[in-house]
Amino acid sequence: MKKILFTSIMLLMALQGYMQNVFTLDGTSGTRAYSSIDSAMKYAQDGDYLYLPGGTINLPAPLIIQKRLNIIGTGHYPDSTSATGITIIPNHVYFQTTSSGSMLQGVFMNGYIYLGTEPKYSAAKNILISRCSFVSMHLSDDGVNYRGAENIIIRECIVRADIAFAVVPNVLVENCVINGGLVYGGAQTSVKNCLMLRASGNALVHCNGIRLESNIIMSNSGFWAGNNYNIQAYNNIFKEGDPLGPGPLFLNNKFSVTNLFVNAPEGAFSYSGNYHLKSDSPAKNAGYDGKDCGMYGGSNPYKEGAVPVNPHIRAKTLPAQTDAQGKINVQVTVAAQNN
Repeated sequence: MKKILFTSIMLLMALQGYMQNVFTLDGTSGTRAYSSIDSAMKYAQDGDYLYLPGGTINLPAPLIIQKRLNIIGTGHYPDSTSATGITIIPNHVYFQTTSSGSMLQGVFMNGYIYLGTEPKYSAAKNILISRCSFVSMHLSDDGVNYRGAENIIIRECIVRADIAFAVVPNVLVENCVINGGLVYGGAQTSVKNCLMLRASGNALVHCNGIRLESNIIMSNSGFWAGNNYNIQAYNNIFKEGDPLGPGPLFLNNKFSVTNLFVNAPEGAFSYSGNYHLKSDSPAKNAGYDGKDCGMYGGSNPYKEGAVPVNPHIRAKTLPAQTDAQGKINVQVTVAAQNN
């Protein structure tokens, strides 16, 4: 399987020098290349891996995923995609009920992620979103009302605005950067080892029973509104003074904390920032598990550059034309990924 996967990536990179976009399917029917994402989605089978090229995908309408697929882009960090370009999805992405068991990784989205285009299609289960950057995610068609989805993991992502949980059970958000707020989270929503950067306004809205663990929360004011109940907050680091007040489910949190990061700018996430903890940071070894708080702590630390799991293209040389014998001399430097 590893040999097939490696061959798929090499084929994608070789063809990409001569075609604007190449989408590679790898699965039970072998390795196949398509010139559009629509064609690749049409012929994909449940369980296939779909590899997206770098660059902006031609997608005038939202991307609707109706099959169980593992979709992997090139990544979204500029310094980690110099050889391939960033994979950019310019529109919204919808996971229908029939896409249960799918995974999306390594893409930059200019739109939202939704579970379902309408209520009857919004019961997707076992969805993993990892190492992506997107505006917001709604765990139903509207993000407010529960439609049957469950077991959703959002891991090592840059969330540029909000997550609307729609009271979906068994939701885990871990090792992410969240610029916006968390809304409509339920008792089985867990947010851990995240960096929450919302400077002002309510970071929690309409949440009942959500668990916050080992996060670094940079809010300066108005952490939550009055319509949140039964919040559990363990071993979190707050930049501001105590916004929680007395409560039986608030344990081992630290407030008015400074001197946290090596070199992180104020406000929204920046690719140029260094969000690693200083050696003497109060967040060191302060997490619920005894490890660091924030995105580089916990059992699944944020991966440098959010590089996807497939072999990573570090450099490539693709000639503009064939030689006298009609051959193409393609040179690609690839680094294997352990996770």
